[in-house]
Amino acid sequence: MSGGGGRLWLIPLALVVTGALALAATWSTAGRIESDLAARARAALGEAGLPAAGVTFDGRDARIGDVPPEQAQRALDAVRELDGVRTAELAEPAAEREPEFSGDERQRLQADLDRLLAAQPITFRPDTAELTPQGERAVSQVVDLVEKAPTDTTFEIGGHVAPVPGGDPRTAEELSRQRAEAVADRLVAAGIARERVHPVGYGDTRPRSDGGASELDRRVEITVR
Repeated sequence: MSGGGGRLWLIPLALVVTGALALAATWSTAGRIESDLAARARAALGEAGLPAAGVTFDGRDARIGDVPPEQAQRALDAVRELDGVRTAELAEPAAEREPEFSGDERQRLQADLDRLLAAQPITFRPDTAELTPQGERAVSQVVDLVEKAPTDTTFEIGGHVAPVPGGDPRTAEELSRQRAEAVADRLVAAGIARERVHPVGYGDTRPRSDGGASELDRRVEITVR
């Protein structure tokens, strides 16, 4: 009795082994079916004049890729007509990656921006965040340069004001920030994504002219990040 009871544990073990073998056989069969279907599908696509098209199977369901839009229907028809194919659909085209901006390209863009703003600064009317006509023209040219950069390139928009003897540093910083935001808003209105422009106010801490009171001190600078 005890001997028979001792062998009872073999029953569930046998069931586990049998199940595992059945599952392995199923996977093997499914793999052979997919391999056969894929080989026949590639041959059918080649005969249809689409040798560069790729096809994969999930069971009996096909996904076809690398097919020009004008040849999509021909590819679908060629695969769907095969015996054993249940469904066929086009794979989503891979999104084209925008080329990354190299370090040299960033430096060239920064140099172009620096030359532009040296020749035509983004300037403002005294004590305001209102662009001068020259400033408006300069911003338009900045847009032309910024639009050529990859969409992952960001820009610091640095606002500045002219030093005022006895002036409040907090007031100067606030006005410089408003100037930076005015330019950032124009870039966004021109189609540059908001998250790519970062306005910063530097107050009167970076005067450009000797006396610190010229139009050059009421400016915005653009830095590639």
